[in-house]
Amino acid sequence: MAQNKKTLSVTQAAKLCGVGRTTVGYWIRSRKLRATRTGRNYTIPVEELIFFLRANRQEIPRELAGENTFGPCFRAVQKCWDYWKGQPHGDHCPDCTVLKKQLEVCFSARHSNLIGCPEDCRECLHYHETYLARIQFVHQINMPAVIYRDLAIWGANPMWAGLCGVDESSLIGMGMENVVHAESLENLIADSRNRSLGASDVPLSYQLFLKHPDEGKIEVRTWVFPLNEPPDTLLMIAEKEG
Repeated sequence: MAQNKKTLSVTQAAKLCGVGRTTVGYWIRSRKLRATRTGRNYTIPVEELIFFLRANRQEIPRELAGENTFGPCFRAVQKCWDYWKGQPHGDHCPDCTVLKKQLEVCFSARHSNLIGCPEDCRECLHYHETYLARIQFVHQINMPAVIYRDLAIWGANPMWAGLCGVDESSLIGMGMENVVHAESLENLIADSRNRSLGASDVPLSYQLFLKHPDEGKIEVRTWVFPLNEPPDTLLMIAEKEG
C-alpha cells in the first residue's frame, strides 16, 4: 500500500511503524525525521521515513520497502530554504535568487553573483545530505568521471578535474560549457535534449573535445549512462585519446 505513495500522514507512519502518533511527532520535532507542515498537519516523504528507520536500525515495514529492502537509501530531497529554516544560515535565504526563483537545485546558481549562500558547497550539510550522498560513488571510478543534469555539473572526481584543468572545488554547479570545447558543445546539447525526450537512438559512446587552460583542445572518448537516482542525471566517463 504505502510503497506506491510518495508521502504519508503522521497517522499512517505511526501505524506502519507500530508506534503512537506522539512518537512520530517527537521524531519530527527533534528534526530526526523530515516532514512538511501544511497548516496543523505534517506529511512525511516515504523515502525519508525509510532512511530514518534504517539509520536507527529499525525494521523497515514490508509495505514501505517493497522490493528495495537492500538497495541504496537516501534522505528525501528538501529545498535548501526549507532545510535551513529556523537556523542562522537561513537568514541569508530571503535575499537569495534560489528562493526568489524557486530553483530546484540550489547549487545551479552557485556561479551567479545573485546567490545568497555564504557557504562553499563542499562544506554545506544540505549539499552533503541531499546531493553528494547520491553521487559519491563517482569517486570510486578509476577514470575521469562527472555527473550532470541539464548541463550543470553535480559533482566529479579529481581525475575529471585534472583532465579539464580546473580545481575540483569549482566544479559543483559549473556548466558543462565551461569544460566542453565549442566544437563538441552543440552535439552534447542535442544529445542531452534527445535523451530527455526519450529518444532511443542517442549514442552511449562518442568522441568529445574538452578544453584545458594549458593544453588547449583535448580529444577524449566518452561513455554516457543515464542514472535512475538522482532522476534525470547523467554519468559521463572519459578516456583521453592517445
